[in-house]
Amino acid sequence: MFEFLFKYPATVFSRGQFVLLAPWPLWLLVLAMLVAAGALAWHVFRHRGLLSGARPVAVWLLETALVALVLFLLWHPAISIATLRPQQNVVAVLIDDSRSMSVAENGTTRIAQVKALLEGGLLSDLQKRFQIRLYRFGGNLERIRNLDQVTGSAPSTRIGASLEQALAEASTLPLGAVVLLSDGSDNSGGIGFDTIAQIRRARVPVHTIGIGREKLPRDIETSDVSVPARALADSRLSAAVTYRQFGSTRDRARLVVREGDRLLASKEIVLKAEGAPQTEILVFNAGLAGPRTFQFAIEPLPGEENLRNNQLTRLVNVTSSKSRILYFEGEPRWEYKFIRRAIEEDRSLQITSMVRTTQNKIYTQAVSDEDRKRLEDGFPSKAEDLFTFDG
Repeated sequence: MFEFLFKYPATVFSRGQFVLLAPWPLWLLVLAMLVAAGALAWHVFRHRGLLSGARPVAVWLLETALVALVLFLLWHPAISIATLRPQQNVVAVLIDDSRSMSVAENGTTRIAQVKALLEGGLLSDLQKRFQIRLYRFGGNLERIRNLDQVTGSAPSTRIGASLEQALAEASTLPLGAVVLLSDGSDNSGGIGFDTIAQIRRARVPVHTIGIGREKLPRDIETSDVSVPARALADSRLSAAVTYRQFGSTRDRARLVVREGDRLLASKEIVLKAEGAPQTEILVFNAGLAGPRTFQFAIEPLPGEENLRNNQLTRLVNVTSSKSRILYFEGEPRWEYKFIRRAIEEDRSLQITSMVRTTQNKIYTQAVSDEDRKRLEDGFPSKAEDLFTFDG
């Protein structure tokens, strides 16, 4: 019915832009309508005769609407819609090349599904009408020559940044449209408002093709690990592990941290609300000095299909430098003896003590020759002497 009354389907009106083709300005149309409305009002109420009540108003409204419609048609209303020109516009085909695309579903990977879809006729149909540019994207966008270069090996997915890179080429290329094929697993938090605004300004339509299931029936994902980038040797590290799960509410799992094949710590966790982020604290020993690579993982659940997202790796630089601590007391007490016993085997601390035994006498322990000079008169009075200690 809509197409019968207005000649074109509703999709044309939703995608098009309304324009007036007459050479006269729009303000002249508005002025003509107002003048006509005023003249008709004067005429109707001057010659209303036996008409009373709301009837004169109804007649005036009908006549005004008819005159406004005629005037509107005289300005030649039309719909302007942009269409791509065959073999002149470029269509960019963006393929998600992240590791999540190598997940197997129903006996085939998501990458294989993309290749089957494109090679099954979609790519050839597009090439018949437009110039095609193939791209793969993970963290960044990269142009490729053929589909064999899509391997599903990129460590991350940033759809928004990749779209911005593709739209940047619209300034030098007649980019008519973007076809995006992805499973939607984005590591950057999704497409921001700035990217959406840039797409609108470029007036380039983005056609998305979803690959794979929206969520696995049973899956757990380690999404983030927060751990210090530097640590002292033999210190205790605290890592905040964030994860989410699907299909395993109220089940239990085991969170572990390993260095190579060596298990450093583990903790039993309870899986709560589906899809909601959970955070657990895991404490473990940093070990000896040197660069250390720790793997934080949640052990696979029974029936879990995708095991690649269960683990994250973090690099921690463990240093052997000792923190120099100055311990001082105004009078002898028993606490220092127990403090020294507690830190004797701690390779990350070096403690120097000074205790005032009488009014003019200071007793020091574990003092180097240089520190002895600084402390011979009591507590350091100069900043350069005091700040040779770390605490």
